[in-house]
Amino acid sequence: MKKLLKINWAVMSILVLLSAASCKKELTQQENNNPVKSMDDLVVPANFDFSTSETLAVKVTSSDLLGQPAAKVEIFNGNPNDGGMVVQEGITDKSQVFETQITIPSYQEQVYIRRTTSAGQITTATIEISGTNLEYTFSANKSYGEFKNGVTGPGCTSCTVTIANHQTGNLDLNAGQTVCILTGASFTGNLNLNGGTLKVCGTLMPQNINGSTGTIIINDDGAFISSNLNMNGTGFVIENYSDAFMVGSGPSINGTFKNYGQISLAGTNINSGGKLYNYGILNFSNNYNNSNITYNEGILNIAGTVNNNGSANFENHCRVNVAGNFNNNSTLKNYSYMDINGLLTLNSGGYLQLYDQALVEAASMMINEDITGNGSNYSKVIVASATTINSGAYLSGQLDFCDENGIEVNNGSIAASVTYCEASIPETFCNPGSTGNGGGTTDTDSDGVDDDFDDYPTDPDRAFNNYFPDENTYGALAFEDLWPYKGDYDFNDLVIDYQFNTVTNSNDNAVEMFVKLSVKAIGAAYKNGFGIELPVSGDAISGVTGDFSLTQNIVSLNNKNLENNQSKAVIVFFDNTFDLLPHPGDGTGVNTRLGAIYVEPQIIEFLISFSYPINPANLGQAPFNPFIFVNGERGREVHLKNFAPTSLVNSGLFGTGQDATFPAQSHYYLTENGLPWAINMVEGFDYPIEKAPIINAYNYFAPWAESGGVQHTNWYTTEAGNRNSAYIYTH
Repeated sequence: MKKLLKINWAVMSILVLLSAASCKKELTQQENNNPVKSMDDLVVPANFDFSTSETLAVKVTSSDLLGQPAAKVEIFNGNPNDGGMVVQEGITDKSQVFETQITIPSYQEQVYIRRTTSAGQITTATIEISGTNLEYTFSANKSYGEFKNGVTGPGCTSCTVTIANHQTGNLDLNAGQTVCILTGASFTGNLNLNGGTLKVCGTLMPQNINGSTGTIIINDDGAFISSNLNMNGTGFVIENYSDAFMVGSGPSINGTFKNYGQISLAGTNINSGGKLYNYGILNFSNNYNNSNITYNEGILNIAGTVNNNGSANFENHCRVNVAGNFNNNSTLKNYSYMDINGLLTLNSGGYLQLYDQALVEAASMMINEDITGNGSNYSKVIVASATTINSGAYLSGQLDFCDENGIEVNNGSIAASVTYCEASIPETFCNPGSTGNGGGTTDTDSDGVDDDFDDYPTDPDRAFNNYFPDENTYGALAFEDLWPYKGDYDFNDLVIDYQFNTVTNSNDNAVEMFVKLSVKAIGAAYKNGFGIELPVSGDAISGVTGDFSLTQNIVSLNNKNLENNQSKAVIVFFDNTFDLLPHPGDGTGVNTRLGAIYVEPQIIEFLISFSYPINPANLGQAPFNPFIFVNGERGREVHLKNFAPTSLVNSGLFGTGQDATFPAQSHYYLTENGLPWAINMVEGFDYPIEKAPIINAYNYFAPWAESGGVQHTNWYTTEAGNRNSAYIYTH
């Protein structure tokens, strides 16, 4: 009896343990929200390419450094003070802007941007990611503070009349009267100028401005909002200290307009009685016509054409940027820096006067009138393209004229004092100097990048290393090689680690690329090859060198080591994986079975040299368009999902087996349920063991895939609950 009782208790104990284990398993599955499925059960959006990363367009502006030497910009994938690594770097251009693209893991919510000035000051900003465009402006205070020299508006004081609420109708500004719109208040209606003064600390929204004499002052925190602005009389004065001065159409100025703020306007006419004085940052989105006085001590950006008309005076003491042409028919005085991206024409009467180390840069010049360098120090004119000097024009004084192609047409006269491409203009707050983007006091290779910023300080053609994923990390490509038939989805038939280093110049354009590859695993018996297609033509590549392994006599290369008969630049690195990761003689495959002999991978390295500098936006993002070709069949290519094949693919394989490629919709290398034959992991990949589907190794692969990459974007990381380690290869 005691024995039977003992046995029953044992049975009960087992039942209790089984029940507990069952509950625990059920609970775990509920927590994972991943009901047991096979890969064939998954239904994945056709347009989801199984990417674990996202590419962001990045624009960084150092508006508080306008006019100063270039700043170095570094973008980090984590806190740089806590192990974060640089994913892109470069310097700002003459407008203190740095633009690039970065690719980061999809789950990443922040990036860190570090700016280093030529004076060595470091500022780091943490940027939350929202969407695919990331913009950040470094500006601790108002960016134009240096121009304003501490000048602020007078405020709403000494008022004879105050508006403290929201008013409409008619507002008369009579002589001897000061009307103030207080903070939080507004006026909408007709404004009648009769010699008085209006101070705005709230919001002014005039429907019409009548009269010709009076003063409107928009204080720092005030706002001016109008569909148009016609300053009809020479006694009409506007002083703007605000960043909120908004006019729908281009102003017509007969009076005096003074700007201390940072504002944008449309095309503008400065009429015969008009005067414009800029001490802040003033942007014009269209043409600019000056028929009287334009005076600039700040930043003046003009997107269209400038016409400096007869008897007018255009005087610059800081920086003028013109995107179009500049037609000069009168006096043009430059004491600092002017950049004309079009044709600068000096017509008859259109004198150009330069003073003490002033600088003018133009895309091309048509010179019909005199240019004079005034003062004891040389000023400089730089022409990027063509120069024509016509009869009657005279270049004289302390002037350095630099057309690096040589003056194409010279029918004028040039004084003996004029030099050619000799003078160096120093950098100031307003003037970037004559050495390019800028830099500090030491620039050994004269590429415009301070030696302290330059990764190649003695090489004028190279400036920055840009590693992907980063300097200490390799990405991974994992392939199934039975295409067009489905495999076992363990994604270990071929696993390749990669790292790219794109070298950029002082203009942040790519000049060459270093590639490191390592075959980590071969979970198959096939002899597979590997290559990449770049999104540029073969003409863009001057040559590829490195550790090629081409032993199967199935790849034809040209003298640049690019594959022949391709519409784009295709580089095949090896044609038999077993040449790089030899079989150890034990079982099938290499480095995919637990307990089997481990083979140490070897790194192979390559250098891709470009024929000319390439904008990174045109080059795209590593690893570009990677592919394998299977078991000696060059046309049997396997690419990432929805990546197009190369010109040498055997297109007859599309739509056979389980392949559901539909080129008309740009759907390539997917099954009917949207499954891929390859995946790209930008942080490396701990791949499954042989015959273990990825869905078994990673708990959240299924919901990630079926959601189109929206859910569980970090499914492959080591975060608790993500992995079933028994199905993941280790050695």
